[in-house]
Amino acid sequence: MKQFFKFMFASCLGVFLSTIFLVLIFFIIGTSIIASSTSATPEIKDDSILVLTLDKPIYDREVSDFSALLSIGSSDINYSNSIGLTEFISVIRKAKTDDKVKAIMLDLSFLRVNGWATVEEMREALLDFKTSKKKIYAYSDTYTQNAYYLATVADEISLNPVGHVQLTGLGGQIMFLKDMLDKFNIDVELLRPANNDYKSAGEMFINNKMSEANRTQVKAYLGSIWDYVGNNIAVSRKIDIKTLNNNVSNLEAFIAEDALKNKYVDNLTFRTDLQDKIKSDLKLKKVNLVQYNRYRSSIAEIMPSKSKDKIAVIYAYGDVGQGKGGDLSIGSETIVKEIRKAVNNKRVKAIVLRINSGGGDAIASEQMTNEIFAAKKVKPVIVSMGDVAASAGYEMACGATKIVANPTTLTGSIGVFGVVPNFGRALKKSLGIGFDTVQTHKNSVFITGVSPMSPDTRMVMQRSIDAFYKNFVHRVATGRNLKDTYVDSIAKGRVWVGKDAKEIGLVDEFGGLYKAIEIASNEAKIKDYSIIALPKTKGLTEQIFEAIGSDVEMKLFTKELGQPYSLFLQLKDISDMKGVQARLPYIISF
Repeated sequence: MKQFFKFMFASCLGVFLSTIFLVLIFFIIGTSIIASSTSATPEIKDDSILVLTLDKPIYDREVSDFSALLSIGSSDINYSNSIGLTEFISVIRKAKTDDKVKAIMLDLSFLRVNGWATVEEMREALLDFKTSKKKIYAYSDTYTQNAYYLATVADEISLNPVGHVQLTGLGGQIMFLKDMLDKFNIDVELLRPANNDYKSAGEMFINNKMSEANRTQVKAYLGSIWDYVGNNIAVSRKIDIKTLNNNVSNLEAFIAEDALKNKYVDNLTFRTDLQDKIKSDLKLKKVNLVQYNRYRSSIAEIMPSKSKDKIAVIYAYGDVGQGKGGDLSIGSETIVKEIRKAVNNKRVKAIVLRINSGGGDAIASEQMTNEIFAAKKVKPVIVSMGDVAASAGYEMACGATKIVANPTTLTGSIGVFGVVPNFGRALKKSLGIGFDTVQTHKNSVFITGVSPMSPDTRMVMQRSIDAFYKNFVHRVATGRNLKDTYVDSIAKGRVWVGKDAKEIGLVDEFGGLYKAIEIASNEAKIKDYSIIALPKTKGLTEQIFEAIGSDVEMKLFTKELGQPYSLFLQLKDISDMKGVQARLPYIISF
């Protein structure tokens, strides 16, 4: 009877909490609808300073995030809990010609980007803004390395007097799981083509340190990125590159006084003092500080769509998988559907495929690649690479009319691998669980996850992976008008940085998304056009209903959990792997 009341109480409590949760959800939905229907376009006053506080995740375009619900009580309701690179560039272009905007203040105490190419596109937009003769001021309490790189576009760089400049050069860290798997008696077999020594993603399961091939490629692409970034910093700050590298090696810009002495910053001051200085510099009676979100909201149309001729920009962001995917993941079903829709739309004269992906499921990649090859026969398809377009991300790109990348984009990684885990020993030793087998043929029990692969199974899996690689190489050779033997010589799973990829024929031109759009218009021979963005992003309400019953609780705490949550997601992705994989190594942080 005691147990009965205990379970009854638990059930009632669960129903009560679920009801409260649903009431809260519907209240928030209603509030968001009322807020969106009553909110007016913000008015931007004369003598405004556009303040860019880049403390939200920066993706290729704005996406709504369920975690934005946590800010429902804030005075500035904004359900797009991210900054879109596409929209950011358009906002800066608008501010360039807006007489009400007198200058930009970069507030870089937080900069949440995933790679160097995104920073490069933002930097290029700000450099273009400066051609208007308007000034840019940069401030941070502490500059991270990528934030400092962005700050070097500024006319003046200011630092908190007790802050730091974290100029350290680039380093890579890759997680290895072999010792942990050994402790839990988990066996893993890694299958890859014989010459794919650089295809290192699966090595995390079988090694406890980097292979020489992987160490070589990581050192090479980190060096290439730093050469590019370091030279741009040196030019912007008028510092000799040799001196800069010596300063970086010895951390001689880290402490605020050293950063000022060595000319990495212009002022040691506080944020409010800088605001007063801007007012004085521009000889303004009053300074109106306008936050990015507010100015963004004042722009009626980011990409005007009045012209009949259109260019479709299809966003492919995140890990590659089969099915529908989402705003931050690539689903082959959705991307294939959107490509076909753009091809069949007579008003769409060209397609720009924006790829930001380290790869994933090889079969899903093949489905999308096949569609891109077909689309190119009908109308121009231009690929714009983001921070990374490698492995399955590069296969998607290779069939395009032209490929545009940034010098710091990570690409290539033409190769595949398969990981086959065996939990049999772990279950036997830890839990006393064993298995016996009955089968009609000698290989009826194929890959179970609790027993070793038979020689026949291993052989057929290896042949399948070899065939995937051969097909991948041939896809690239066909799309890039190269010989299979040449592609194989530069492939082998090796990761290339954009400026090196261009030299070996994997990339056509340097530039960002808007450069790709410009090329698309030239290829289609159109001057007046509008942009349509595909797939349509999911609204907050749709995400809420999809989230009910899912792992929304963990998503709500993404910001609070930080790096441990990121690690959890990486491990979850590993456990979800199915079939042949074409992807970059996992945790690499700069």
